This record gives sequence, C-alpha cells and structure tokens, in this order.
Amino acid sequence: MTVIETPRTWLRPLVTADLDDLAQIYGEPEVMKYRLISEPASRKQTQEMLESYLAHWKQHGFGRWATIYKPHKQLIGHCGLEYLAILDEIEVNYLLARKYWGQGLATESTVALLRYGFETLQFERLVALAKPENLASRRVMEKTGMQYEKNVQLYGVEWVFYTINRDQWKQSDNGCDL
Repeated sequence: MTVIETPRTWLRPLVTADLDDLAQIYGEPEVMKYRLISEPASRKQTQEMLESYLAHWKQHGFGRWATIYKPHKQLIGHCGLEYLAILDEIEVNYLLARKYWGQGLATESTVALLRYGFETLQFERLVALAKPENLASRRVMEKTGMQYEKNVQLYGVEWVFYTINRDQWKQSDNGCDL
C-alpha cells in the first residue's frame, strides 16, 4: 500500500472501511458547496463515490488517498490524483472536513501529491479544477506553483483550470519544504 507522509498527515489509499468517516465529511454542507453536486451527500451516495474511487485505483494504479491527521490518527478528508477522461488530464484534488480548513493541510497534501505525481509516477503535467468563487482552493493551487490557464465548462458547471508541468515544478520551490 502506497503511503505518503507529510509533516502533519499520512496519505494512504482509501479503503471501504473509510465509509463512515467519509459519509460524515460529505454530509457537511460547507464541504460540499464547491463540488460538482453542491449538496450534502447521503451515506448511499458517499458509498457510491467511494466505490468509484476504489475502482479508479484498480484501473489506473493511482487515485484518491485518505488524509489522516497525525495528532488524532483520524481521517479528515481525501486528496489524490485522478484521471479525467473528459479532459484527458490528471487532476490533483483535495477535500477536507470543515474543522481542518485554513490550517495549510490542503497545501501540504497537494505539495506531496505533486511530488509523487512528477517524481514517482513521472507525469509530465498535472491540472486542478475549482469553481471560480472557491478562493481558498485557488490559493492552494497558486501556493503550490500551479498557474491559472482558463475557465472551462464541464458537466454544465464553470470551473477555473490550473496547470503545472514537470519543468515548472522542478524550477519552483516545489510549493514548500516537505
């Protein structure tokens, strides 16, 4: 099992036993506000999403990791790399329980994912998407060296589209010192 360690978190592949913790997080209206479906998810919807994340791992050999907060050894969200067929791109994504916002944990996880994507998986380019009004998510992208490229329409929703390629990442400070 691939585990990535950051100063304050462990990132490990999601497993079916994560359902209860994810259902609690996905039930938070503020957490879901900026997702494709911007309403709290039911336990059944959360289970379906978790099953799709696990299937992605099987198909691609990478995917979403559970974000475990070291001080509490508790799942506080997820982050990962996901193949987006609609764009033929690899997306960096992150989601945290509301209680953990504003502490730099999403940035810390994203830096680790960029490093893993470029150094271990040898991707040439990674992208990230956010709703235009999600300023906190956009700040994470910018702090980790990603650059705004354009707005895109996907599934009837407008998103800002950020990118970073391996050369840009190598030339940057890699987001921060992890």
